[in-house]
Amino acid sequence: MFNGVKVIPSVITEQEVDIIYRYLAISVNLGHLKGNKDSADAHMYFAVPYSEAMLSYFCSLMSSHVGEEVFPSYSFLWNYKKGYSLPKHKDRNSVDYIMSIGIHPSEENEWSIYVDGDAFDMNCGDGLILDGKKFEHWRESCPYNNRLQLILCYTRNRELRFDKREHLGYDPIPEVITSPLKRELHIDDAYIESLRREHV
Repeated sequence: MFNGVKVIPSVITEQEVDIIYRYLAISVNLGHLKGNKDSADAHMYFAVPYSEAMLSYFCSLMSSHVGEEVFPSYSFLWNYKKGYSLPKHKDRNSVDYIMSIGIHPSEENEWSIYVDGDAFDMNCGDGLILDGKKFEHWRESCPYNNRLQLILCYTRNRELRFDKREHLGYDPIPEVITSPLKRELHIDDAYIESLRREHV
């Protein structure tokens, strides 16, 4: 029975994480990344196609774990910078459940997420399923220069499927994200930069 929070070990493998890094490096070279870098400490990349594909793929898994049918809403890839603290918050009404997946090297596992005061530790590739509207959640100061975290968001309301977008991968509708998306963004990560310059 799902009580609102659950860690699923090894939702993706370290090999798959590395493929994601290479996909991001190619996306940077092509100028395909969009999102928001208004904050110096936390950069958001919206609806990266690979992430949206994962959002779709894991929908049935999410439904089975939470015990009801859910629909894909939207995805964010976050790049948290050293010293950033994720504020205490609950998720907005159009998000009933999230899956948070660590997209990072295994040596960056040590950064707990707190849910109503309880710490949950996740290894690279683990997925945390959370009722983010019900439970307040946050993180303390990030100890790493760059920490990538993928957030997959799901809704139980069919009318809110794709967050009211026509399809996955599309830009958000204006009332969802009011600030304009920036285009052709880079990711300030040394490994992605080396991949971008030398391997892809």
